[in-house]
Amino acid sequence: MQVHAAIIGLDRIGASIGLALKRYQNQSRAEHTFTIIGSDTKGMPMKSAEKMGAVDNFNRALLKATDNADLVFVNVPYGEVAALYERLGPELKPGAVVLDLSLLKQPVIDLAAKHFRTNEQGKPLAYLVGITPVISASGLYSGDMSAEAARADLFDEAEFLVAPDSKCPSEAIALAEDVIRLMGGKSRFMDPVEHDGLIAATEGLPALLGAALFYMLNRSEGWLELRRMVNPSLALAMQNLRHQSHEDLFALLTQNRVNVQRHLESLIGTLDQVRDALADPGEDGEFLKLEALLTQVQSEWEKWDVKRHSGRWEDVKEPEPLPGPLGSLGGLFIGRRGRGRSEDDES
Repeated sequence: MQVHAAIIGLDRIGASIGLALKRYQNQSRAEHTFTIIGSDTKGMPMKSAEKMGAVDNFNRALLKATDNADLVFVNVPYGEVAALYERLGPELKPGAVVLDLSLLKQPVIDLAAKHFRTNEQGKPLAYLVGITPVISASGLYSGDMSAEAARADLFDEAEFLVAPDSKCPSEAIALAEDVIRLMGGKSRFMDPVEHDGLIAATEGLPALLGAALFYMLNRSEGWLELRRMVNPSLALAMQNLRHQSHEDLFALLTQNRVNVQRHLESLIGTLDQVRDALADPGEDGEFLKLEALLTQVQSEWEKWDVKRHSGRWEDVKEPEPLPGPLGSLGGLFIGRRGRGRSEDDES
C-alpha cells in the first residue's frame, strides 16, 4: 500500500521519523511504501533530511507539503502550533490522520476540534492522534536536536505515549499504533489530561529551569567572568534555549501552568532541603544531612537508569527508602499513576 506522508518540522525527531519509515519500507517483508514530503521554516533542515534519505522531497510552504497527504506528522515548536492548525485544519484531505507530537495534547485537541472540517453530522473529516516518543536510551543524553543528528533507530523498542481524544475513531488510533510499530516503537496509552500533567515535569520544568538559571547568572555580578567559563555541565542545563523560543516556552508554561506550578512548588521545597543541609555541618562538621541526601539521590538515580536502559520497569524490585538524618525525600521524586503501567513505574 502506498502512503503519502508529510512531516512538518525536521529536527532530530522529525527526520528520524522519516528515516525509520524508510528503513521499514526497504525490508523485504514490508507491506507499505511511504512517499514523504518534509517541511520546515528553515531551509537547511529540509536539505539535510532529503540528503540523508528521510524525505523524498521538501517544500517550505505548509499547504503544498501536506497536499494530498494521508498521514501528517506535526512536529513544530510549541509556540507555532496554534497558527499551524488554523492554516492546516481546513485544508486536510478527508480521511487524513494527523499524528501530533506537540508537548501538550489537550490544547491541540481543542485546536483540532476548532479547525478541522466536519461533515453535515458535525463529525470531523480528518482525525488527530497525539503521540509523544520516549526515545531509545542510546539517544537519551545527546543534546543535538538538529536534523543531522537523526537516526533510523532512535525509536527502536522505545515507547510512544498515545493520547487521543476520547471521541477519536478507533481506526485512526489503530493506524497510529501501526505506524509506531513500523518505526520500531511500542504504544502506551495515556489520557491527554494525565499526559499534560506529567509533561510539566519532564519538559516544562527543565525548560523553565534552564531559562531561570541563565537569567540568574546573566544578572549576577560575576557574569563578565562566568560567561567565558561555560562548559558542558552548564551548557547542557540551558540547552533548551538553543531550540526553544521565548514564545514556545511562554505557551508551554501558561497553557499548562497549574501542573507546572505544582512541580515547581515541589522542587522549591527540595531546594530548601538542600540549602538547609548545606548550611548545617552538624556537630562533627561532616555534613551528614547533605551526605544522606546525595547518597539517596545517587542510589535512586542508578536504579532508574538501569530500568530506563533495559526497558524492564516491572522486573526490578521496588527500592526501599534509605535510612538517614533526612528520612525519605518524598518530594524529590515524582511518582506516576495511570492506565497501562505497573505500580513501580517511575518518572
